Amino acid sequence: MAEDDDDLMSLDFTVPGAFDAPHEEPPAPEIAAPPPPPAPVRALLPAALAEAATMYAAGHELDAMRRLETAIKSGEDLGDAAVRAWGCLFDLLQVLERRPAFDALALTFARRFEKSPPTWSAVVDGPHTASESSGGRAHVSLSGVLNAGVGEVLKQTMKLAATSTVVRMDVAKLTDADNNGATLLMRGMAALKRAKKELVFGSPEHLAQILAAKVVPGERSNEAMWLLLLELYQQAFRQDAFEEAAVNYAVTFEVSPPSWEALPARGAEAVAPTSSPAASKVEEFVLRGQLMGAAAADFTPLEAALASRDEFDIDAHNLVRIDAGSAKQLLDVLTRLHAAGKKLRILGLSTLVAAYLETLGFADVAELRARAI
Repeated sequence: MAEDDDDLMSLDFTVPGAFDAPHEEPPAPEIAAPPPPPAPVRALLPAALAEAATMYAAGHELDAMRRLETAIKSGEDLGDAAVRAWGCLFDLLQVLERRPAFDALALTFARRFEKSPPTWSAVVDGPHTASESSGGRAHVSLSGVLNAGVGEVLKQTMKLAATSTVVRMDVAKLTDADNNGATLLMRGMAALKRAKKELVFGSPEHLAQILAAKVVPGERSNEAMWLLLLELYQQAFRQDAFEEAAVNYAVTFEVSPPSWEALPARGAEAVAPTSSPAASKVEEFVLRGQLMGAAAADFTPLEAALASRDEFDIDAHNLVRIDAGSAKQLLDVLTRLHAAGKKLRILGLSTLVAAYLETLGFADVAELRARAI
């Protein structure tokens, strides 16, 4: 028995793994799914184009035009957006009705890019226009010469002002002025003031420059032009120029000099003209004219149109301008629709308006299609 015990003790039970649990193969490592490809990075607009588009949206057409002219003439780096920048300048020249400059630019464009330039298509007909508003504002555009002919559009303005809280008067297209036109405009301004309506000028420094070249200190004539000049300096927040002109006016007409009255500072939304933004048909949604001061309710038809549809085209072929406030309201609507899986396209945008919408992030929630340059 002892020998059996010795035999048992002589057995090697220490073989590696003799008392281990059954061997299991280690699990194969999980192979992670490849990450989704990164979203394409949208190239930023060059500074000149973004700045000009923003200036235009705020009603500063002349500043926008000069910004692009400087960028193009100085050879500023416009990257892949060079043709777009030229297209924006064409848009501005049309808005400002500067046909000779447009034609000259077209010749240069054709030589530089070896392609056909845009063709002239006047944005508005007639020397002066007054349009209805949907956001509690009226929009008046004066062009050509500020003379006695402005009387008719001022009559229309008074009618529009009856249902408006703010009247926006753009004067960037004026090329000249006389005392008769200044007299009528001052009378219109006085009537609006009595009715407690706010009058806001677009590009006031442009008309001020025209008037300043016509009034002569010491020469007792063109008093209405003097008074209009002072009003424009206030609208442009140019107190130094106002004070100098006020002293010259007082000396010339032997009266006490007018006093500077500081106007409240205005944001882009407050100084923008207004026009009816959209058709209310469910089958279509059209952006047109000067889309300024729009409220959320103006875009209700767009949301209604998408209630039973997944894709929708917004017609913007006749949209001349959209301001910051209106753009924000529209972007809010488009963002909600995009989040709900809707596919949206804004068609027929001018190069200038398309660039502005792009700076605000519209391309993240809708496809922007500008007119061909």
